[in-house]
Amino acid sequence: SEVLGAAALPQDRFLRTVGFGRAARSAWQHLSAEARADINAYVAGINAFLISHHGRQLPPEFTLLNFEPEPWSGEDVLVWVKMMAWDLGANYSLELFRRDLVEKVGAERAAQLMPPYPADAPTIMGAALGTDAPSHDARDPGAPSSVTPSSSTNNVAPSAEPAAATATMATTGVIPAWSELFRQALATGHPAVTEFLLNGARTEALGSNNWVVDGTMTASGKPILANDPHLSTHIPSLWYLAHMSAGAFDVIGGSFPGAPAIAIGRNSHIAWGETNVAADVEDFYLEKLDADGKAAEFQGRFEPLHVIHEEIKVKGRAPVMVDVRVTRHGPLVSDALNVMNAGSSLPPLAFRWTALDGDDSTVEAFLKLNEAKNWDEFVEAMRLFITPSQNFVYADTEGHIGYFLPGRIPIRQAGDGLTPSPGWTGDHEWTGFVPFDALPRVFDPPSHMIVTANHRPNPQDDPLMIALEYPEPYRAEQITALLRGRRGLTASDIQKVQADVYSRHAATLLPLLLKTVDATTASSDVPQALAILREWKYNADRDSAAPAIFEAWFLALAPAIVGDDLGPRLLDSYEGRYSFVTRFISHTLTSNDEAWCDDSRTPVKESCRAVVTTALQQGLAALTQSMGADMKSWKWGTVHPAVFPHQGLDAVGLLRPLVSRSVPNGGDWSTVDVGAVSVQHPLEQHEIPGYRQIVDLSPDNDSRFLDAVGQSGHPLSPHYDDFLPDWRAVRHEIDPARVPNSHRQAR
Repeated sequence: SEVLGAAALPQDRFLRTVGFGRAARSAWQHLSAEARADINAYVAGINAFLISHHGRQLPPEFTLLNFEPEPWSGEDVLVWVKMMAWDLGANYSLELFRRDLVEKVGAERAAQLMPPYPADAPTIMGAALGTDAPSHDARDPGAPSSVTPSSSTNNVAPSAEPAAATATMATTGVIPAWSELFRQALATGHPAVTEFLLNGARTEALGSNNWVVDGTMTASGKPILANDPHLSTHIPSLWYLAHMSAGAFDVIGGSFPGAPAIAIGRNSHIAWGETNVAADVEDFYLEKLDADGKAAEFQGRFEPLHVIHEEIKVKGRAPVMVDVRVTRHGPLVSDALNVMNAGSSLPPLAFRWTALDGDDSTVEAFLKLNEAKNWDEFVEAMRLFITPSQNFVYADTEGHIGYFLPGRIPIRQAGDGLTPSPGWTGDHEWTGFVPFDALPRVFDPPSHMIVTANHRPNPQDDPLMIALEYPEPYRAEQITALLRGRRGLTASDIQKVQADVYSRHAATLLPLLLKTVDATTASSDVPQALAILREWKYNADRDSAAPAIFEAWFLALAPAIVGDDLGPRLLDSYEGRYSFVTRFISHTLTSNDEAWCDDSRTPVKESCRAVVTTALQQGLAALTQSMGADMKSWKWGTVHPAVFPHQGLDAVGLLRPLVSRSVPNGGDWSTVDVGAVSVQHPLEQHEIPGYRQIVDLSPDNDSRFLDAVGQSGHPLSPHYDDFLPDWRAVRHEIDPARVPNSHRQAR
């Protein structure tokens, strides 16, 4: 708001209410002196640049918006890391959506729409150990059974003498459609910021791949580790390639601008990579307030709310004062959402999240990780990791490989955290966190490889509850299939795996669709489309017509089958959750569940066969509108560009061609080279493997690192987007003549 004016006030109000800044300030005070010194040295480098660059020496958005950045600080570093944790969360949105779904269709039908992770699907640890049964070999034998006490947070109200239990409640009702009100409230501001705050709440796309193979599978006899994190498209990039060398300290890889460590990469001794766990570390609590809204009921007594005064500067007008009310469970985010949207009437809703804990030491974990020399030091760095929980794969020059899942995973007194819990009963409190020594880990597994792709970490019958909602394991299955039994692997072989666009989603669902569709009653273009699909080998190449037809068909299925049951608001949230949609459609068509397929809005009783056929026709009509009637000329990449909007200036139509970029691309949400489509921007790709790395731990060090767009944030720089051709081609090789020897041999 200080820069953009009142248009950005809703986002500022929401972020101040959640308390990212407050949590960062508290975490800064809890860091070790060594960590603060490291961060301050990094901050000093940023500020040295800012002091010496002004006006046209800065990127053009500063001139256009008529401001210059303030000095960076250690607290800014921490708050940015917390924003990345927010971007990788989104469990909060599933809680609200699931509650809305139950309100709309009932618990039984909601469960059908959101089936759980398949019981027979692979798990990270199970595959690594050669079994999906729990194994003590995967954990420290002496793991304690006690829980770690919950840490205090500056966003949770301090203990206080409860108020009189006779106080009256201001709000007791449950308001349906919370997730829609949430979206409406956030949607009042700048689109780019809104999309970031929603952080994938409406599409299943954010994810990552990583894997590591030991020396028995490689040509060099040493491990190779690969990683490609999938995040939202941005220009300038979210990533910045860096090689930092100072005496014995030598680390290289992908960093986040504004944070003082290599997030994914290697040093002289070890390499690491990460994928998102999506651990359930966010809970909403419904609160009962007294008539004055100054106290919340807990176990029959009323506790005074903690009130925090926030001042928001607004360009062109007086500052806005915000009183943030905090219960024992966290800030009442409903206050911000109700103010942001005049039509919103959410009940008091408190937000509990591990990233708001005042002693979050995640940044320090990365600083330690950058200097770790072996598995033991790597594990000690993980001890400091709080959120967002990541699937770390590990390798070292001695030949060892490993896996570790760090972070604070809450233990709930009751319930599963899938929907908002009553805050006044005391039955759903966090009683602690999973002990560090009980967190999943594997070291030198018998499989000789470890693969993670956001699928379930621990075996199904393991009592450890990390989360209950995981995507289909298509990417993990494909990576495993391409690696299993291989010998003599090189970095170039691993690169081919990263470039793979075989769609296990299509291979699973399309045969069922082809069996169900009725070509005899369809429009004239359907037989040609079906002929193309029957010849398809399930490679989602950008120059092929078949993936375009399949994806358009798939996107039309959820609206055709459940649009009448959910209505436009819930459908808007549901149709982008591709794993749930796929499981639901597969079960519905396999069981021929006509109750779902019938459209209650029409007098005719529709069959599943008719609905599937109609969806194909609708998909073909959309493709015809985009690419013309000549189906032979259709290409997936034509309607499926990877779009890189400039953060801030893309909203200005005249500037968009100058600052934003897009390239035709292949893949789908299930392919290793991921190409998930966006429901908000039909068929476009807005989530990508924005950084790719392949680390060779042999003395030859054939390691490769690639950003999606470029190293510069200035659109007039030749390095603004010069990585794009190599990124789309998944091409890491560089002519050695162009690279100094010191860089080629970097470790």
